[in-house]
Amino acid sequence: MMPTASAKNEEILLNQAQKRVIGDKQAEPYQARIASSVREAIRRGRSGAVLAPTGSGKSLLAAGAAEDAIDLGKPILVLHPDVSLLRQNFAQFQTVPRVRGAQTAFYVAKNEAIGDQPMVRNSLDADVIPATNMSLVNKLDDEGFLRSLDRFGKRGGVVLIDEGHKAAAEELARVLARIAHAGGSGIVLTATPFRTDGKDPLDAFGASIEHDLIDVATYDEVLATGRTVPTKFDIATGEFEAHLGTDAVRLIESAFLALLAENKSVDQASQQAFSRFFKEGASEGDKAIAALIVAAVGRIWAKHAATATLAMIHCDSVEFAKELSGYLAQESLPPGHPRGGEKPRVAFVVAGEIRVWRNGAEEGLGEGEPGGRKIKRDDLLDMARAGGFDILINVNALGVGTDVPQTDLNILACEERSIGPVKQISGRGERAHKASGKTHQVFVDVGNSILRIFSDIDAMRRNDPERCRRQVRGLAALIREQFEAWFDKDPSLRDQIEERQRQIRLRMGEGDSEQYDDPLDPTMEVGDEDSLPVPKPFAAGLMVTGMRRYDAETKKFSSRVALFCDLKEFGLYDEEAAPDLPRWLVATHDERTGAQQGFLCKTQDVARKYVAFVGIRHDGDYENASSTDKQRKFLASLQQARPLALPWLKDFAAPANSTQMAAAIDLLKDKARLLTQLLNVAALRLVERATGAHSLRPDLRSIVLDRPNQLTPQRRDLLAAYCRLRHRYADLYPYATGSRPTAFSVSTFDPSVLPEIKAIVANTNVRFFIIDNPETEEQLRPSLAEGLIKSSIVAVGPKGSSEQWIRQKAGFGRHDDAARAREQSFRAFLNELADGPSAKDQTLTITLVRSEYLEIAAATPGKELIRAMPSAVMGLLLLLGEESGEPLSGEQITLIKNAIGKNLPQATVPFLLPRLCARYAQKPVALQKKILKDLEKAAIFKKNRDAYLRARQPSSLAS
Repeated sequence: MMPTASAKNEEILLNQAQKRVIGDKQAEPYQARIASSVREAIRRGRSGAVLAPTGSGKSLLAAGAAEDAIDLGKPILVLHPDVSLLRQNFAQFQTVPRVRGAQTAFYVAKNEAIGDQPMVRNSLDADVIPATNMSLVNKLDDEGFLRSLDRFGKRGGVVLIDEGHKAAAEELARVLARIAHAGGSGIVLTATPFRTDGKDPLDAFGASIEHDLIDVATYDEVLATGRTVPTKFDIATGEFEAHLGTDAVRLIESAFLALLAENKSVDQASQQAFSRFFKEGASEGDKAIAALIVAAVGRIWAKHAATATLAMIHCDSVEFAKELSGYLAQESLPPGHPRGGEKPRVAFVVAGEIRVWRNGAEEGLGEGEPGGRKIKRDDLLDMARAGGFDILINVNALGVGTDVPQTDLNILACEERSIGPVKQISGRGERAHKASGKTHQVFVDVGNSILRIFSDIDAMRRNDPERCRRQVRGLAALIREQFEAWFDKDPSLRDQIEERQRQIRLRMGEGDSEQYDDPLDPTMEVGDEDSLPVPKPFAAGLMVTGMRRYDAETKKFSSRVALFCDLKEFGLYDEEAAPDLPRWLVATHDERTGAQQGFLCKTQDVARKYVAFVGIRHDGDYENASSTDKQRKFLASLQQARPLALPWLKDFAAPANSTQMAAAIDLLKDKARLLTQLLNVAALRLVERATGAHSLRPDLRSIVLDRPNQLTPQRRDLLAAYCRLRHRYADLYPYATGSRPTAFSVSTFDPSVLPEIKAIVANTNVRFFIIDNPETEEQLRPSLAEGLIKSSIVAVGPKGSSEQWIRQKAGFGRHDDAARAREQSFRAFLNELADGPSAKDQTLTITLVRSEYLEIAAATPGKELIRAMPSAVMGLLLLLGEESGEPLSGEQITLIKNAIGKNLPQATVPFLLPRLCARYAQKPVALQKKILKDLEKAAIFKKNRDAYLRARQPSSLAS
């Protein structure tokens, strides 16, 4: 059969499209195909997205779109996130005769000049309008500008949004909505077509970036043209963490997770995870961690520097980047580098500030120029492209549109980031560069970004969506395929992922070896030997030291005290205790700040250095001063007071100098309140090291043993030491505070528990419970859940903290980081809704006005309430209610009924915070998310209402 004329015409058009020339460049086959798809979208007024990897030539596609829009008689507004990308695209436009000769107008800042010709500014009546996003947003108060948006849309105008994933701000959305309403269309060009905030610039046009795809340039077809190079990954997180040490890593991680819950964005949390250690006024401990972070990144850079032409290091805070820049400027390029032994040429780049180091000294942009003169970003990048630098250190300034193709080493120096920023940062090194013979880029991750993204993508590939985060579950298949191809080009990546997962398991206590003490970090600033504190005898098994300091602000002296406990001499270890257990337990107190800390150390020397690290130093003059008769009499009276004559608190030492005397008095005065507090601080550190748990509450009330018969002897002995110390603390507590201490117990769900496990509580007031039937387990589940929420219950197994196991026992639905982040967000929203801080028993109250509590009273099961506050409070009542979907009759319902009967203007409803949080954690994920959404709406409403009432208050008082 002969082809029809129509078929022949289609074939001719297809061949022409595949051979398209745009300006002075022959389009690659995929570029020609995409250009044809974009032209058709412009012709039809269709809105959608073009997905094209970094380095695929989006500037050429933008120029082709401008040429086609002019040919089809439609104006085109080309939006850019910054002026640098606008310049890059405009240079490409100038190579296309049809675009170069068209009417062109610009929306840029007043001090920006584009091109060599006179510029027409701030007009939408041209054919081609290059603009930055903010330049349009800044015109929203101009009625003439708004009318010009209407005219642009009525002319069938096309908005081409380059790097569209960065263009969803609410103000810009108003611009786009105006154009869309008048009949315009929108097309997005991006390599990362998704946002963590859920917003979409194509919403205004009734389309979606992720699912209205006009065309896609696949990772493989771009790679095949030689325009880009593959990525080799180096997951350096284990190396980074090994340099920091376990405690620093856990501190950073816990802060990151707290920020994650607070900010609701992994990228926002990442931007603050390291910065706290670099801030002005940081503590000595934080400064030490900051120095470790910088040195670790420096060592990772040095490992790759010999074979790197240009390294980009991406930091998430300005303070961190400055410290790192100064540090690396003093390092030497390693052997094997063409300039081995010389100092690297370093540039620090943030928005509005660029600094340069050469030969270890700060300079201007040109070699030999003095520093201090303002350097332009484009000039710096030109010099980098000319080979003028070895390292560029960046804070959100070398992202989208940055084209320095020599870059072959990318280091992501931050905590976990989300999928979009990671891919954009990697894209800085994926552009090919024939002059340097670049065959690939090395992408180094010191956080867990690649691990999490790979795991999410791999879960989707294995059709297991529940094992990955929502953002990846929502991606269109074509977009996920880009990431699959990206990862698949490095055959070593899966092995690196598995090794990283093994490292995490080891750190979580699943390894073969255990460390129970606080190891001394060689980078800690503790001073020289002469400045180390010297503990003096206090009582049997206990030693003490301290110092006095004068505070110029308060014009008072304040004390710092350290209590040393020899665990064997103090009787907390029995004779058969494992010989390799840490021997010294230390607790410190700073009177001025109220800070108290505990450390478990193998030797007294290590313990002294920890005490010096927190600021308690040897003071020779104070040590040599003699105590007064008045002090000696006062201390004697304290030592003879009841009930200080305890069997374990005996043989008080006679102080030999003022240091010893003052520290002893500090411990025993006020009914031995400080001694009681420090014993509790020490006990808490002991149980943290014994269980592997962190952030436990001082009023810990239960330890639950998972697989108790498999506990290591060391862990068992440490738990026994904790129970004995807890018993002694309980002896002093009523005397010091006038109340009884929190009841404490050890329990297990294993009825076959061995006698040596029960012996953990021997000769103490601690009770041992065996929960050995389903009915008892079910009855205890609510209190178990509440205890976990309050961190007053901790589970420990053979390899440390058994958090996932105990969460399952408590009936919690999920056990991953996302679940914990949701739980923290839930608590945060409750605090925002509450009338004030929770009471001592952790009860909070929420006040409803009459119309709100009446709406709750009139609610029918299963029906959504209309307003934010009633909906949120009803959700809380249902959380505490029955599975049937009815609130339980109780205090809250009674209060609402009474308010109705008395026609009160307000009703204050109380809730027990731990119970609410526990019930929330037990609910399915979908319901948790719905509750969070309702609470967030109510919190916003309450905030706005409170602000309105405060604003009215002065006028009402005046009237």
